Amino acid sequence: MAIEANEISEIFAPALNDEYQQQFQRLVLQIREAFPNYMNSLITQEIAADEEIEAEMDSERLKYIAALRVLYDLTLQGWQLDPQADGTLRLTMHTENSNDKAYIRHRLSSERRAQFNNPSIMRFVEKMERPKAYHGRQISIRNLIGDSNQLIQAIQAGNRVIDPYIQLVAHSIDERTGYRDTDIWRYFRYTWSIPYKTMPGRNLFYLVRDRSQEFHPVIGIFALGNSVLNLTVRDNEIGWTVEAIRANLERKTSEEICSQTVSQTNGQAVTARRIRYLETEQEHGERIATYAQQTITVLLRNLKRAIDDIYVKDLDYHRNTKYPTEETIQRLHLMYEGLRILAINNKKTAKVTDWEIETKEILFKKKRASELSKLLDAMRCFNEYKSEDSLNWLTSMVKCEYGRKAINIALVANRKTKIGSNMMEIIVCGAIPPYNELLCGKLVSILACSPTVIRDYTERYSNQTSEIASRMKGKRVVRDSRLAFLGTTSLYALGSSQYNRIKLPISNNFSLQYKKMGITEGYGTVYFSKETTNTMMRILELQDGGRKINNVFGEGTSPRFRLISRGLGAIGIKADAFLQHYSPRIVYSMELAPNTNDFLLGYTDELDYPFDITSNEDVLAKTQEMIDYWYERWMCTRLHTVDIIQRLGAFTWESILVSNTR
Repeated sequence: MAIEANEISEIFAPALNDEYQQQFQRLVLQIREAFPNYMNSLITQEIAADEEIEAEMDSERLKYIAALRVLYDLTLQGWQLDPQADGTLRLTMHTENSNDKAYIRHRLSSERRAQFNNPSIMRFVEKMERPKAYHGRQISIRNLIGDSNQLIQAIQAGNRVIDPYIQLVAHSIDERTGYRDTDIWRYFRYTWSIPYKTMPGRNLFYLVRDRSQEFHPVIGIFALGNSVLNLTVRDNEIGWTVEAIRANLERKTSEEICSQTVSQTNGQAVTARRIRYLETEQEHGERIATYAQQTITVLLRNLKRAIDDIYVKDLDYHRNTKYPTEETIQRLHLMYEGLRILAINNKKTAKVTDWEIETKEILFKKKRASELSKLLDAMRCFNEYKSEDSLNWLTSMVKCEYGRKAINIALVANRKTKIGSNMMEIIVCGAIPPYNELLCGKLVSILACSPTVIRDYTERYSNQTSEIASRMKGKRVVRDSRLAFLGTTSLYALGSSQYNRIKLPISNNFSLQYKKMGITEGYGTVYFSKETTNTMMRILELQDGGRKINNVFGEGTSPRFRLISRGLGAIGIKADAFLQHYSPRIVYSMELAPNTNDFLLGYTDELDYPFDITSNEDVLAKTQEMIDYWYERWMCTRLHTVDIIQRLGAFTWESILVSNTR
C-alpha cells in the first residue's frame, strides 16, 4: 500500500489470545463494512458490552478491552481507521494538519470535555459561577473577569488602561471576593484548551491581576513546574550532550549561501554554499585545549559528587576506591536485577524520621545499586583513557562508544541536580479575555521570568529537603535552589505569539529573552482517557503481581507516561508510534542570569543576577520596570495597530464561563 509523504501509517495489532484475536478480527471486518462516521460507534458498543462485568475480568479480557479503549482514544486524536480485507487494521494520520491550531485544539477537545464528566469538577465550576453573598454584595467569578467597557473608557479618555501586578497563589482568601486564590487560579485554568492535570513535584502558581478595576480582575495566569529530565534540543543547546561536546571540539565555521556566475553561460548564475572559518587554526587549537581541560575537570567532579551522594554501607563498596573493578560493577548490577523484581507496591512514607532507614528500603537500595554501578563503570572508563593531555583524553573518549557512554553518565549526573533544583518549566502561561486583546499574553510570559518569581522560588525551596537525594544518601539533603533557567514549549508548530520577539533589557549588559532552541515532536499522554489508564493499571498489576508504578519518590520520572508506555507494551501495541504527538512544537529557553550556561554546565557555582535577590525593594522595582516596559513597548502600540475598541466591544463575559465552553 502506497503511503503519501504527509501521511503516517501504523498497523494496530494487539497481542491477544486466540479467542480475543478472533473477536477483534470480527470487529475489524464490521468496521470495514461500516460507514466512516459509524466506525467509532462500533468500538464503543464493543466496549460497553463488557463494562458491566469488567470488574471480574481475567487478564486476557482486560487486554482486549484496553486495546479497544486505546483504539478509540487514537481515533479521537486524528488517527483514521483503515481496515484491511485480511482482518488487519491499519491506522493512518495525515500530518499536513499538524500546524493547524484548530486541528490541534480538536485533538485535545475530547479529553478536555471528559474532565467535566467528573461530578466534583462540575460542582466546583457551579460553585464559582453561582452568585454568593460576600460583605453585603452578590459576588461570583464574573467579578474576576475584566470589564471591557471600563477598558474602552480608559482608552478613549487617554488614561492608563490597566495596572497589572503579580500574585503568588498561596491558599489565602481573596479579600475582594472571598474566594481562595487557589480556586480562582483553578477556575481560569479550566478555560484552557489543554485538559487540566495536577503536576507532582515543585510548583508555583501565579495570578496576574488588574488593580485599576474594583475587584482586581484576572489578566492572566501562569505556573511553573518541574523541568523534563531529557529534552534533546535543550540539552544540546546548554552543552549537556556528547554531541554538544563533539561540536565544541570542531573548528567554528559559518555557512554562507552565495551566487556565482558560471563562465561561458552568458551570465547565468548558480547558488553555492561556502564554508567560512570563524577562527584561525591557532585560535581553534588554543580554544579546544582550554575547553578540554575544563570539561574533563567538570566531568570527573560530576562523577565524584554523584558517588559521594550515594549511601554505600550496604552495597559492599568502599567509597575511596580509586580504581573500581569490573567485578564490583557486575556485582552491583546483579544486585539491582534481584531487587528490581521485589520492588512492587511501594509506599510513600508520610513523615520521614530516619533517612538511613528510608535508603535501605528495597526501592532505594535497588536504585542505589543501579546508579552506583553506572557511575563506577564511567569512572573506570575515564581511568582507562586517562592522559596528561586533556584534549587527547577527551577526544579519545568521544571517538568510542564506551567513552561516549561514560561522558554521558557524567553529564547526566550534573544535569539531574540542576534540573531538579535550578530549572523550571513554564507549564501554564496566558492571558484571560478580554485582556488577551491588549497583548497581555506577552505581559504574563514576561512576568513568569521576573525577579519576583525568582525570589519566590528561592524563598520557598531554599530549605526544602530533597526527597530523592535524601533517600539516596541516607541523610537529609537540601539542594541549592536558585532559579537559573526557565523552559517552555509552544502548543503549535508555528510558535507562540506571546514568546516571540520578547527581548527585555534588565541591566546595561543583559536582556531577558525567550530564545528558540529548536523543534521537537515529543511524546505525551494527554490524549489517553482516564478509563484507558485505569484498565492499563489493572493489567500491569496482574502481570507484575503488584503495582510497580505508585507515584512515589524514586520509582522514576513521569509516572503517567511510564504507565501508558508499559501498558501499551503489555497489550502488544507499538508505544513509540502512538505516544508521539505528531505535531511539531518549538522549544524556548529563558536564561535568568548572564552566566546561566556556565552555572548549568558546572563551570561556576555563582549566579550573577542583575538585581539584588535579598532586597525586596530591588526585586519589586525591577519587576515594575518590566511591567512598564511591556506597557510602553507592546500595549500602547497595540492601541494603534488594530481596531481595539471594536474588539473589546465584541467581548462578552459569558463567552469564557467554563459552563458555556465545556
